[in-house]
Amino acid sequence: MPNPCPVLLINLAGSKDRLATAQAELSRSGLSFERIEAVDGRLRSAEQLAQLAPWDRAAFFKPLSPGEVGCYLSHVAAAERIVQAGWPCAVVLEDDFRLKEGFAEALAALAARPSLPHMVKFEGRLSGGEAVGMLDSGHWLMRYRRPPINAIAYLWTQEGARRFLEVARPLRRPVDVQFKHWWEGDLDIVSLAPPTVTHDLAHAGASTIGVRRTSSLATRLRQWRYRLAYAFESQWQLLRRYGFLAWLRVNLG
Repeated sequence: MPNPCPVLLINLAGSKDRLATAQAELSRSGLSFERIEAVDGRLRSAEQLAQLAPWDRAAFFKPLSPGEVGCYLSHVAAAERIVQAGWPCAVVLEDDFRLKEGFAEALAALAARPSLPHMVKFEGRLSGGEAVGMLDSGHWLMRYRRPPINAIAYLWTQEGARRFLEVARPLRRPVDVQFKHWWEGDLDIVSLAPPTVTHDLAHAGASTIGVRRTSSLATRLRQWRYRLAYAFESQWQLLRRYGFLAWLRVNLG
């Protein structure tokens, strides 16, 4: 049986164990995939990194690491593939995922819907939120003020991928944090509840992105300033976009 929609798997050259694990995981759900070779930011020179991701202090509290740059560019490549192919929607997976029960059913239900939000995230859970729809598979579509962090597994629509690419450069934040700033691309992002994807713990410690360390006092202060500014801006954008009643439901749900 063919896939309900294309599935793209981001995988770094030489990461054969991750590729094999991901292939086996998808095969168990009867899904095929197309591999997108991940960009290894560690292979870029300091000059290239500075050109790709100049530190915008107003956008994020620290410069992007080489791993974060590579991760971001890999997701850009996946979005470009979706746009170039003209697919109505497609799934993007990083190769350290593990599928939970109900993923294939949820994907089929999503692909069968006549209209979708720009992005549907399969991984991550937050408190509160507003239920904006229910799939035939029994999964809820939840809207939050800030989408769950990480970019392990999500579905782009064609329009969503286009909108992301319009604001994707220059690289100002890690890609999952960029998704949290959904208003910059005028994106409608929802999440599945319950989530149908989680981290593969066998590979969780081998990320090329690294930890977002905030060791110095100056970095911690910038981080807190960023979080406070984000909290105010995201609340305002939620209210502006969806109205007062939706704002209440998201915050009190």
